[in-house]
Parts: sequence; C-alpha cells; structure tokens
Amino acid sequence: MEASRANDIIIIGAGAAGMMAAISAAGEGKRVLLIEKMDQAGRKLRITGKGRCNLTNTAPLKEFISHIGSDGRFMRNSFSRFFNEDLMRWFEEHDVPLTIERGNRVFPASGKSLDIFLALIQTIEANPLIIVKKNTSVKELLLDEEHHMRGVRLQDGTAQLAKKVILCTGGRSYPLTGSTGDGYRMAREVGHTVEVPIPSLVPLVCKERIPADLVGFALKNVTLRVVRPDGKKLCEHFGEMTFTEDGLTGPIVLSTSRIVARPLSNEEPLIAQIDLKPAIDEAQLDKRLIADLDANGTRLMHDAMRMWLPAELIPLALERTKLEKFKRLNQVNAADRKKLLSFLKGQLCTFTLDGTRGFEEAIVTQGGVNLKEVNPKTMESKLVPGLFFAGEILDLDADTGGYNLQIAFSTGVAAGKDL
Repeated sequence: MEASRANDIIIIGAGAAGMMAAISAAGEGKRVLLIEKMDQAGRKLRITGKGRCNLTNTAPLKEFISHIGSDGRFMRNSFSRFFNEDLMRWFEEHDVPLTIERGNRVFPASGKSLDIFLALIQTIEANPLIIVKKNTSVKELLLDEEHHMRGVRLQDGTAQLAKKVILCTGGRSYPLTGSTGDGYRMAREVGHTVEVPIPSLVPLVCKERIPADLVGFALKNVTLRVVRPDGKKLCEHFGEMTFTEDGLTGPIVLSTSRIVARPLSNEEPLIAQIDLKPAIDEAQLDKRLIADLDANGTRLMHDAMRMWLPAELIPLALERTKLEKFKRLNQVNAADRKKLLSFLKGQLCTFTLDGTRGFEEAIVTQGGVNLKEVNPKTMESKLVPGLFFAGEILDLDADTGGYNLQIAFSTGVAAGKDL
C-alpha cells in the first residue's frame, strides 16, 4: 500500500550527515522525511571523540584536503559552499560555544558531544517541514520505469514516496550505533559500485606476542614507520602510541591504520618500526652512545639501558639485540653498539602487522560508494537521477582531527540543497 504523505525529500539515516542534510533541505522550503532505524538519532555522533566531539579542524583548504584518503579533491566543491568556518559559525549561532585545541582541532567548549547533537536535533524538531521517523528500517529504494528515484519501501512493506532520496546510512564502524552497512546494499541494488568496506582509524594487530610488561604502556614523541619487507617505506607518523595485548593503538597508530588497512586486508606483509629517538639522526646518536659507554664503563648493560630507554622497554631491547644483560659497558664492542643503535632507531624495535581490529573499534569505515559514480557538486548519483549520498557511505575517509565529521556535514549540506 502506497503512503499518501507528500515528501519532497526522504533522508535515510539521522547521523551527522543526515541531520545536516535535513536542516539544509528544510531551509529551502522542502518537506523532509528523516528516517532513522534506531530509537534515537545521532548515536554515533554522541560518542565521537570519546564523547567530546571533534567536529572540525581549522586547517586551510589545501592542508585539510591532504588529510583525506582516496580522492580528497572530490570534496572541493562541497567545501567551497560549506567549510570549517561555516560549520563553526552555524553551531555558535545555535548557542554552542567552541574551542580550538592542539592540532587545530575544534570541540564544543563544554567538552560534551551532547551539545553538538542537541543543537542539530532541536533545530530539526523545531522545523515543521521535517518529520523524523525513528525505529524504522528501509528495505529497498523504489525506482520508476526510467530508473529515476520514486521513494523507499520500509521493512513493514509500506512505501514513502519522494523524487529525491539521500542515503546517509554511514559505514560499518561502531555497528551498535546503527552503522551496519545497510546503505551499501541499497546502493548496490540500484547499480552502484561499492568499494569493499574495511575498518579504518583502528588499532593494529601484531603477529608477535606483546610482552605483558608493555601492555598499556605509552610511548611519547616517537615515530611509527611502516615498511614493506624490501624496506620501502609506506608511511610514518610522529607522536604518541600505546601497546595493547595484541598490538598497537594510540593517535599515531590510528593515523597509520588509514594507510595500511587496505594492504593488510589484502594480506600484504608489512612491518612496523618504532624509532625511539626520532629527534636525533643515527650518526649523532652513535656519538652519544660512544660517550655514554666510555663514561659508564663499569655499569651493567641491563642497568645502563635506563640511560636510553624506559624501564618497560629494556627486556624487549635485550631480547631483540641479543645483548648480555650482565655485560659491562667497557666490554661492549662496535657490533654490540650497532645492535643497540638499531633498536633505538627502529630497525630492531619492530613488529609484524597482522591486520586491524574490527569495525566495533574503528572510528570510520574505509571504502563505500565509488566516487566516480557521484557528482561532486551535488552528491547526486550519476546512475540514478534523484538519488544522493552524504557522509561515511561514500568512499571517503580521513585522518583523525575533525576531518571526517566535516566531510559528513559538508556533504550533508551539498546533498540537502536544491541546486
């Protein structure tokens, strides 16, 4: 049975992209039906940034785009219409003071993601042109004889009609919030190519056993470098990381995962090297080691290592370098010193990557609707007139730092506007 309500636009998914798309469309006088399968809108938005919501980054356009994977240039048109300053202004005009923190990251001044969610949902609820239908799943997209959008069919068999439908169903990360990949299925059913979704911005898993003393231990001001077996560098990031029971996590690990997730999913062998002294090159570090060895000749190796390493790393250093723990420093030869140098600079402080953690721990999804099949100016499908995409369902993902949410908001605005 066909529903009788006249909708100008149907939006599937009430996350960041979906809510912003609804607000943009209603702002132009369009009647909007916003469908959400969960009992509440914005579930993922409310937990993002560990509940603090890093909603954007103040980096200039060129730098901002450099942090986006796949094809960041795809976002130029959307950003030209609604970028970081526009987003910040919108929230401040809706009584959400903002603050800029380290790395140009923008947060609500309260430190609560709830404030971001409330500004969006209260704007939606105050607009009579927007109807929100929660606890409602979409079964399929409806097309007419010319392969144009006609509406959607719900799981209960009823239909809602509209000539414009926006898919904002997200990816597959944090599935308990409702991101279970439904939009990928619907996009495929009407002819779209979907690049295989994989977890991104996610902890990495290592083949080697992580020593118990290292689990939970954080390293600061180190460089994490990932290389192929032939030594060719794939990426490197400087900052903080933490050891877990089965691998690595922390800010630079999450950023690294965006680069290595796809090769790892294809079972490409990769090695993580941890440069513990990135501020000093090998030649300078070698001179420092020589001086330290000469000045501390009677000290034992396991005790003297505290000059160069935190105590938690010393057992691993002894294991990897094969140095005798009770050897006195005045007995250390050039070969021993080279092993020590290699550990400190990452050649021996290595871990073989074995994959990533799952979607349950991934901040975003890598993969999604192929960008070549989407108009970057409008977010409309090039295959199905009237079908639009916004947010994480697209094959767009970026580094941590507010970049991903800005993509969601900007594509939501682009898809919601009538161009």
